[in-house]
Amino acid sequence: MSDKMDLEFKKISLSKAENIGIITLNRPDIQNAISYDTFKELDYALKLFESDEKIRIIFLKSNCSVSKNNTKIFSVGVNLKEYDKKFQLIEENPLEFEKILKQTRSLLTRIESLKKPVIAGVDGLAVGGAFEIILACDLILASDIAQFSLKEINIGLIPGYGGIQRLIKSIGKKKTFEIVATGRDLDAQEALVVGLVAEIYADSEFNKRSMEFCKKLSHKSSQSLWLIKDTINQLTSKLIDDEIEVKNFIKAVSSDDAKEGISAFVDKRVPIFS
Repeated sequence: MSDKMDLEFKKISLSKAENIGIITLNRPDIQNAISYDTFKELDYALKLFESDEKIRIIFLKSNCSVSKNNTKIFSVGVNLKEYDKKFQLIEENPLEFEKILKQTRSLLTRIESLKKPVIAGVDGLAVGGAFEIILACDLILASDIAQFSLKEINIGLIPGYGGIQRLIKSIGKKKTFEIVATGRDLDAQEALVVGLVAEIYADSEFNKRSMEFCKKLSHKSSQSLWLIKDTINQLTSKLIDDEIEVKNFIKAVSSDDAKEGISAFVDKRVPIFS
């Protein structure tokens, strides 16, 4: 049985199952759209589980919603209506915007540097910023209806939270370009073939099977798991250059195309790019 943790979270919920700490995106009413507050809550949750000696594995999942066309949604990504309001900050104080962006990106670095494995369980459509969070996890489990996409290209943006860098490490340069440049959905089977996903389970059995996987891993040596994670991170860290993506994301988000793309999304119309 999962023990609920009595904490004041508005975007996520926390629970425990034996020695597994569970973080659940918990705003299905807005399709688990991610805001700056979501990142702050995730950061705090990771700190809590990191300091809990009884927790050996951290499992990130979602209280999925279902769209009007019957698509199961893990998260639609960053809340663009909130982002639309940030354009004033970008124009008036670009250094402050860059500071906020780097603070947000630091959450994903925390996931990678955590001395406990962080496993993502994806059983729906994970878009944009949600997919970028998932990419920072050590391992991804998927249901057979899971889908992944970085759709920023459709609104005149690029991924801003390290998604391009981490996707290159996972599936290579050319495949990353194709996925990011088209903004198309990557289904669970293709994600398995390209090495992004470790296991696929039937959606009807996903919760049970994914927890079984986490429990099995939790019985391994904690020290060995950390050393494996640390070795992998150190061997691949040379591929990460935070400044390049931050600089290019700020260029993109400051552009007329981004203003048009996000405005069109909010207004539910087709964008007209330059």
